[in-house]
Amino acid sequence: MATFVLVHGAFRGGWAWDQLAPLLTSAGHSVIAPTLTGCEPHSDRVGTAIGLGEWVADVVSAIDSQNESVVLVAHSQAGLVCRCVLEVRAEKVSGVVYLDAAVPRNGERGVDLNPPGSPAPPENLDPAMSIPARPVGIEQGFLNESLADFVNTRLVPTPLGPSLEPVVLENPAANEVPARYVFFSDTPPTFPCQLTRIRLDESGHPYEVMTGPHDSPLTNAMTVAELLLKSV
Repeated sequence: MATFVLVHGAFRGGWAWDQLAPLLTSAGHSVIAPTLTGCEPHSDRVGTAIGLGEWVADVVSAIDSQNESVVLVAHSQAGLVCRCVLEVRAEKVSGVVYLDAAVPRNGERGVDLNPPGSPAPPENLDPAMSIPARPVGIEQGFLNESLADFVNTRLVPTPLGPSLEPVVLENPAANEVPARYVFFSDTPPTFPCQLTRIRLDESGHPYEVMTGPHDSPLTNAMTVAELLLKSV
């Protein structure tokens, strides 16, 4: 049986996998869903700079808690984090699944990962800033009101600091980890993951498209779980 390390995207915490995780454990697998530093409810780090290294350390800690290798799953902004995790723990990751994820290249920052035509990020951004969360609803694919309420009562501001640091991707072993790219059909064209998709198109690298919104791990948990189970 496999161990999945599920890493959440912006404005969320480990709770973003609450709909999906039981579907993996009921199939006999283990799940770890860490909450990245500064994304906890009522975090005491609000207003202080958080670095990308702290987020990487959060995921590395989850991986190191296991004796065996893990399947790493990155949703959305977590593509930035998990690609960096591979630099230091490639030998402990049997495969990585990028779900609508923004995946950087060497030297890029998270704020640089926007589709062509997007405005350039402002200069001199404060790494102690946080980006406020926006409520979800029908427009974001949340047709179930109780699920939307579940999410909206838990949303948190996302620390900006980790997205201001250029990544260093120089470990050849990281490129040897099997990577699976999955995109959701209803994700807006302005989302950072669309840059990843464009680059895959340009290189001819295969990827999958699943019907559903950007938050499909919450709204379409069964379908995403079935997809992940095919990765083990």
